[in-house]
Amino acid sequence: MNKMAMFFEGRTELEFSSKLIREIAGRTAVTIETRRLRGATTHERSSKLITTIQAGAARDGSEHFFLLFDCGGDTAAKTRMMTEYENLARSGYSRIICQRDVAPDFTLAEVPKLERSLPMFVRTKPIVVVFVLSIMEIEAWFLAEHTHFPRIHPAITCGAIAAALGFSPEVDDMQTRPLPANDLNRCYLLAGKEYKKAGSQSTIDALDYVTVYVETSERIPYLKRLCKEISEFLGV
Repeated sequence: MNKMAMFFEGRTELEFSSKLIREIAGRTAVTIETRRLRGATTHERSSKLITTIQAGAARDGSEHFFLLFDCGGDTAAKTRMMTEYENLARSGYSRIICQRDVAPDFTLAEVPKLERSLPMFVRTKPIVVVFVLSIMEIEAWFLAEHTHFPRIHPAITCGAIAAALGFSPEVDDMQTRPLPANDLNRCYLLAGKEYKKAGSQSTIDALDYVTVYVETSERIPYLKRLCKEISEFLGV
């Protein structure tokens, strides 16, 4: 069985990647397990949120297993990953992805500094570790997948957003927006809707994952890296 572990700051990032994995996998056999990491000790730190999610059916007896961790904090993903690394190595994992937002701890200008610091003190053998940054937040990815807006409400269009808010998710680089989650909420408010991280599932479900994979990823390098890592792991 092929095994990949993924570490995220919170639930929004985890749910997005879980959906992305299933969409990329298609009919390929995939098992996804998610856990929440909290506390100080291994026993206290790890508690299951979802037992397993099955996606696809095995055609050749092979299976790909993903273990997704909600680390519960802006700076926790790397720390939690380093704590879990040895256990994952003993359990036969071959790949780790560690994702975090840039905001609020770093500015856009400080992204190169963050990129240099992330690999520091991190083991890469026997498991390769790949870092993925959401610049400035994962909501920048949601903004950039602009076709989802009418699925939230028909009144939310790129034209309406540009006229009311002064930027275009279709044309502009959403990675340069300092507060993408706030921007996403402002877009939704045009139709009396609201975006909150605690209620992000409706946005995650509204995204077109073919568009995410084929088009949006071409505008956002780290999203492209994430898609590439998942695709190569699955062999699709």
